[in-house]
Parts: sequence; structure tokens; C-alpha cells
Amino acid sequence: MAEFQYHVTLIDTKANRTSMRFDLADTAYVDAATAAAAIEAAIELVTDASVFKSTLVEILTGDASLPADADVTDEALVVCYLSGTGEVPKYWNLRIPAPVEAMFNEDLVTVDITYQNLQDLVSTLSTEAKVSDNESLNLDIQEGIKNGYWRSVKKSTG
Repeated sequence: MAEFQYHVTLIDTKANRTSMRFDLADTAYVDAATAAAAIEAAIELVTDASVFKSTLVEILTGDASLPADADVTDEALVVCYLSGTGEVPKYWNLRIPAPVEAMFNEDLVTVDITYQNLQDLVSTLSTEAKVSDNESLNLDIQEGIKNGYWRSVKKSTG
């Protein structure tokens, strides 16, 4: 059963923003979208602020069990080519938390840009998502991947 939330951000005359979140009772997307539109219309009738942004979110739940060997503070940082004009290439950084060991070369630090599953992810993102200021990934150069490396993003506690 799907769960949905409606998020709305309001903006005032001084460009101050505030957000509201509503857990929706509907379990079908079309009904949730109708409910979100009704809530937004009702809010607009009781506020002088303007709707800056609104989002309908489907809450998906995955397997709640903990993986055997995963640390999300370890990342593969993969530099991807962006589509665009001009002679100077533009890049976007794709972060992959808890990367699989197979994604790396023998040194376990350098990303293997020929790793098929990584190329498949970048290809999927190039057609299904906009990144970095609403731009697309450029698959024409090295399958869209310039390079990559392992890094840790652990927070210092001291």
C-alpha cells in the first residue's frame, strides 16, 4: 500500500519561506494528486503568501534489514560529463554511498569507469533525470564518466 505526503513551501513579500507537510489519507497516486491540489487551493484562500513550491511525495519502503557489509560514509565519487556547448567540458559529481568493491580497480581507490553497472546507472540518469542546474549527462564521452575515486565522508566528533 502506497503512502503519500504533500509538501508546500510558501513565500512572503520579503522572500522568507516556510514549509508545511501533510500526510495524505489516499493510497492511489491519482487520488493523492487530487487531494494535494485541493489542499493547495484551500491554503491559498487563507494566506497572503504565495505558493513557492509544492511536491507530492510517495513514501516507498524498502527492506528494513541491515545489510551485511555496508557503510554509507564510504562513497565512490564519480565525475560525469555534462551535456552543453563550448570547448570547456562541464562536470557533475555523482555520489554513490556504500559502493560495491567490484566498482574499483585493484587499488580499491580508483573507480573502474568501464564497470558495466556504473555505466548503466549513468546511462539511466542521462535519460531519466536532470542534474546540476537542469542539465543532462553527456554519454558521448567515455560513456559519460570522466573518472572517480573512493572517499570517506565520516564526520569528526572531536
